Amino acid sequence: MKRIDDIREGFRSCGKKAAVLFFCLNDLAMINPMYQFSLDWYKELFNKSIVESKDIQSQDRNETILKVHKLNVYNQACRSLFERHKLLLALQMYVKLQLAEGKINPREYDFFLRGGTVMDQKGRAPKPPQDWLTD
Repeated sequence: MKRIDDIREGFRSCGKKAAVLFFCLNDLAMINPMYQFSLDWYKELFNKSIVESKDIQSQDRNETILKVHKLNVYNQACRSLFERHKLLLALQMYVKLQLAEGKINPREYDFFLRGGTVMDQKGRAPKPPQDWLTD
């Protein structure tokens, strides 16, 4: 049982990133209500990614599964997206995975999305401590 637990813990990071990708697809419904993907479909897609990744020789099984799965998620989701939303999906997948790994500062990303203007000056956040951001 200890060996099984150790192996399961080794795949936890892959499962976390797969969950992030599912919620990226789930967020597409905010763009267009037509973009809805079921959890059952996604689980089948993940199982397909596991099977397809067995043929690839690599040192890190997690990274191999994730690489195949990211490609499968993008390709399968793009089959049902309008052309103008495909680039948005790619950006969202990248950013959400980077946020999950802690490689992007969430406050800086929020600033990138929303900008620095606030209508209510009393509720304004203090200036970020970065030197690259002038008054």
